[in-house]
Amino acid sequence: MGESRGQGVSVTRRGLVKKKALKRIYKSLLVIGFVAALFIPLLPIVMKGTTLLNDEPEFCASCHMMEGEFRNWRSSSHKNWASCPDCHISQTSIVTKIAGKLRDSINHGYAYLFSDGSETIRIKALSGKTVMQNCLRCHQKLVSPVHKGDRKCWDCHRGMPHGY
Repeated sequence: MGESRGQGVSVTRRGLVKKKALKRIYKSLLVIGFVAALFIPLLPIVMKGTTLLNDEPEFCASCHMMEGEFRNWRSSSHKNWASCPDCHISQTSIVTKIAGKLRDSINHGYAYLFSDGSETIRIKALSGKTVMQNCLRCHQKLVSPVHKGDRKCWDCHRGMPHGY
């Protein structure tokens, strides 16, 4: 039928190269490698539960980096009205809410796993924009006469709802 060309390879009469099938152990290793490559990046999300489903401030405070922020929030007036996602996750639609929680879950999970917790937590530009939108969403009537330009709420209200 075909002419043998080296170990494990043969050529058919039509010129097609036929190789031996992978052994079962190699197939298993290939599948395990694929699954690991797919799911290892998601590991930070599931390390301490899923932040996608949990809106409780106590869950956010379970991370060693958030203890001070939680303590300050708990002593503020916001504790009666807003949990962490109410301020830190976009509330414009269910899609933006889930996308924001997923992004923050990955970022916070990564920081939790690979950081010693000694660095000061600083809000990033995108998160600052989200927090500002949420401040205005809740306090629009109160601030509309005073809020002008690019000033951020925390420029004047530095310790709200948790101090830095």
